[in-house]
Amino acid sequence: MFDLHSHILPTIDDGAPDWDTALAMVQTAVETGTTAIVATPHVIEGGWLPDWEDITARCCELAAAAQDSGLDITIYPGAEVALAMEILERVGGPGSYCINGGKYMLVELPATHIPAFADEFFFTLQARGITPIIAHPERHPEIARDPEILKAWIEKGILAQLNGPSLTGRMGQRVMATAELLLTNNMVHCIGSDAHGSRTRSPRLTPAVAKITALVGAAQASRLLYENPKKIINGEDIEAPAVEAITYPKKSGFFKNLLSRFW
Repeated sequence: MFDLHSHILPTIDDGAPDWDTALAMVQTAVETGTTAIVATPHVIEGGWLPDWEDITARCCELAAAAQDSGLDITIYPGAEVALAMEILERVGGPGSYCINGGKYMLVELPATHIPAFADEFFFTLQARGITPIIAHPERHPEIARDPEILKAWIEKGILAQLNGPSLTGRMGQRVMATAELLLTNNMVHCIGSDAHGSRTRSPRLTPAVAKITALVGAAQASRLLYENPKKIINGEDIEAPAVEAITYPKKSGFFKNLLSRFW
């Protein structure tokens, strides 16, 4: 399977603190069935801002170290780009900071709110030939309160990446409930571990795979974990199913109360 979101490169952001940890993360990924992983270090104006050339060079170095250790995995370059208008000055089109240097870019929303310029930001990327993929929308309080926000973006051609651990309760009940809602309403297009270390927040996706399969079936699980990610890495178009009217759990009042209790 493919992991489209990880902070596996050492000493570049808040992920792997050293090369030993990075290799341990690779080993965990391989042992739990991941065959390809995208390194997506944070790219934040005013914060972590690695050069694209540095990201690609570290991916090559980590891939070589993994091969020397007998670990069979492919490591692709990417980035988790913080939503900010300033970053657009560095992104003229497909290539830098996109997954495998292609046309898909993983974008992280601010943790507590959705800026008024978000639509303009996404439109600008799309006008430049880049398809935004929103990182872990299930964690965002505004999307949890109103999933229609994400639905509207998906209808405009934007994609969504779900964190596997969100489905297993590791990020709390509110996040898990939102993750399940998005998954069962065709509002997820690929999966990532969002791994930051070798122990806590590791690249282990197998518990999430079981949950995904139970919720949407083996065929859809394959699309999210293999078929769509492979196309994204190769810069190919993916077929995103239409999102109909959002279906809430039978106890929808309880569900909405659960979300509102946290925010």
